[in-house]
Amino acid sequence: MKRIILLSLTIALSTLWASAQCIPTKPDLPYSAGENLSYTLSYNWHAVQTDVATASLKLDSVLLNNESVYHGKMTARTKPFFDVFFKARENFQSWFSMENGRPIKYTRNTEEGDYFAKNVYRYDWNRRVINAKWSTSKQAEQIKELPLTDCTYDLPSIIYFLRRMDTSNLSAGKSYRITFAIDDDVYTVTLTYKGKENRKVRKIGKVPCLKFGCSVVAGEMFSGNEDAQLWVSDDENHIPIYFMAPLKVGAVSGRLTSASGLAYPIKTVK
Repeated sequence: MKRIILLSLTIALSTLWASAQCIPTKPDLPYSAGENLSYTLSYNWHAVQTDVATASLKLDSVLLNNESVYHGKMTARTKPFFDVFFKARENFQSWFSMENGRPIKYTRNTEEGDYFAKNVYRYDWNRRVINAKWSTSKQAEQIKELPLTDCTYDLPSIIYFLRRMDTSNLSAGKSYRITFAIDDDVYTVTLTYKGKENRKVRKIGKVPCLKFGCSVVAGEMFSGNEDAQLWVSDDENHIPIYFMAPLKVGAVSGRLTSASGLAYPIKTVK
């Protein structure tokens, strides 16, 4: 289960760094302050599925530098039973513009067993750089300038950006190259539209979804032979409903368990 929370959040709610072309978006915002999404994260081995953690995504409006901005907070934690074996806590926060969604500040605090990681990003849009500060249990605090483009986002703010995606021209097989940064590293994946599919989720019902495949890079956790799968509600909300990512041993999945404060009701079918 090592580092399963960070893995889950990274894949389930894909970050976007800088791509050659930004994903087209609609001007209308499908969210507002007061929205709260809750998820259950599971480890899957053959026919056995074990719920190991919970996660939430909350959106508020706050003042930052005398400006009203959105504040997205993503947290996750292992369930009490699994804390005995491997305690994990994740806290990602992003402050971003209400007008254009551009991130202004980002923080990360991760505790996973004996491992910890901390990030603080401040976005300088005049100089087009991110002033990044990070440290881990294996590395002392460092400071670095990262490149900043119009398509640069962090983990929480990218979720809200992708929810504004203009889906009117989507066609099966259409792909977007996506890159994201965490700590001092940058990763690139491919997000591919697979088509429409109904996804049945406990406590929610059968939800019409847009299905995407997300390539993963072979490494410590992934074999690189299979794509992660993401189902997003095919309604005005465009919220992540379900995801599954293959690991070298088994797979990790996440499902929406509750939603409140939505701008629109979740669409379900019989």
